[in-house]
Order: sequence, then C-alpha cells, then structure tokens
Amino acid sequence: MKLSVILSSYNDEDVIQEAVDSILSQSYPLFEFLIVSDGSTDSSAEKLAQLAARDDRIRLFTNSSNIGLTRSLNRALSEARGEYIARMDSDDVAYPSRFEEQVAFLDAHRDIGVVGTTYELIDADDQVIGRPSVVSGSQSIRHRLPRTNPLLHSSVMIRRSLLDRSQGYDEDFVRAQDYDLWLRLLPYTQFENLRTVLMKRRVRSNMISVKNEREQLRCAVRARVRAVRRGDLPLWNLVFVLKPLIASLLPTSLVRWVRIRLFKQTHYQSLV
Repeated sequence: MKLSVILSSYNDEDVIQEAVDSILSQSYPLFEFLIVSDGSTDSSAEKLAQLAARDDRIRLFTNSSNIGLTRSLNRALSEARGEYIARMDSDDVAYPSRFEEQVAFLDAHRDIGVVGTTYELIDADDQVIGRPSVVSGSQSIRHRLPRTNPLLHSSVMIRRSLLDRSQGYDEDFVRAQDYDLWLRLLPYTQFENLRTVLMKRRVRSNMISVKNEREQLRCAVRARVRAVRRGDLPLWNLVFVLKPLIASLLPTSLVRWVRIRLFKQTHYQSLV
C-alpha cells in the first residue's frame, strides 16, 4: 500500500466529522485511514464508529483510557502498512488535492523525506482568518529547525522508512513530539513545504493557553538539548535554548500577553 493516514482523536465531537470527511474526499483515493479514539468522554467515539462503518478505508482503534497524542500516534504507526505516512489532526481540514500533490512530490524527489504544506488559519465557524508565511526550501527549513518548528504537523507526509529508522515518536514528549522527530531526522533526510495552500489549521482557545505554552516550551528545549548531545546540532545551537528558558520563568500574566501578541503577529496576515 502506498499511503497510510494517521489521526488521534480526543473529545473532538464538534469538529471530528469535518476533519475525517476532508480526508475521505481526497482526490487521491488509495489509502488506509488509521484513527485512534483516545478515551474520549464526549460523543467522539460514537461519531467515529459511524464514520468507520460507512467507509472501509477507515481502521478504527479505541484506547480504553486517554493515553495522549504521542502514544496514540505510535499505536497507529504500529498498524500502518503504507510506504508514506500522512498526519492529520482531528480539528484541521485538508484541501481535496493534498494527498495527490504530496505523493507526487515524494515520488519525484527521493532526497526529500518529509513534506509539509502551506496552510490557512480558520476559526470555529470555518472562516479563514489568516495565512502564515511558511518556510520553503530544504536549506531554509534546516536553518530554521534549531530555532523553531517550520512544519505544520498535521500537514506532513513522511516516508515510512524514516519513521522505522527513528522508531516513531519519542513517548517522553507529551508535546513537541513532531519537533523532536524532525531534529532526530536531520542527519538522514531533507525537508520541504509545498507552497500551495493544502491545509486549514483551526485556531481554538486552548492553543494559546499559558499551561500548554509552558509545556510546549519545555519539550522544545529538551528536544534541542538532546539534538546537541547526539551531535545532530553543533554546540553553539544551545543559544536557542535561552529564549524559551527565560520565557518559562516569566510571570504567567506576562507570558500570556506576549504569547497572544506573538501568535497574532506570526500567524495572522492580510488575506487581501
């Protein structure tokens, strides 16, 4: 099989059907869709069961309790049979040609192992509210990786051979598991972002919570430090640890104010 799509869902009853439908409506139809229902307490599990009953491309796995995104993704990976693995988040939306364009790109560029896409931001009403500037070009992405994550996780398609080599996601990372993976893959492959807008990323209130931000910062710092210790990044790259470390020590009210300001400046661009 050429393509496996993996998704983990937890308490996403209001958005999960739109996310799943956007995958089932892809112009590239030859894939298996592995969905992990991660111990939801709302009606997500029931909705997923109904969707799986209507389309035999869906393979549904149910966790008896909530084990988190990282472990759920690894569970899906252990069952996947595709040469390529595409990620999808339960609250995002894929444009119909996403898989067709990414598969064609990976087929034509054997040196590229991870390919993401340009994306738009949407609100709870599916209205487009921003279009971030996405870094493209393998060298530009590699230059950015020690400082930030230039790839939208839910937009990525990756060669299965690389995931086997890295043994999947590191379950020590509750957050930034994708960023840690990209850093571990630096010695083995090249990265790219397609310039075409092929994804919609949904902005939800918990995305800019201080709790989530601090945890994300801590995980990103740990990923960078580990990359330096492995020798995948030169020692001087530890300078990029200072900023998130300082941020994690600031008062909560200040962190929240800065976080919201930076998020808007970085992600909300004119659509004119």
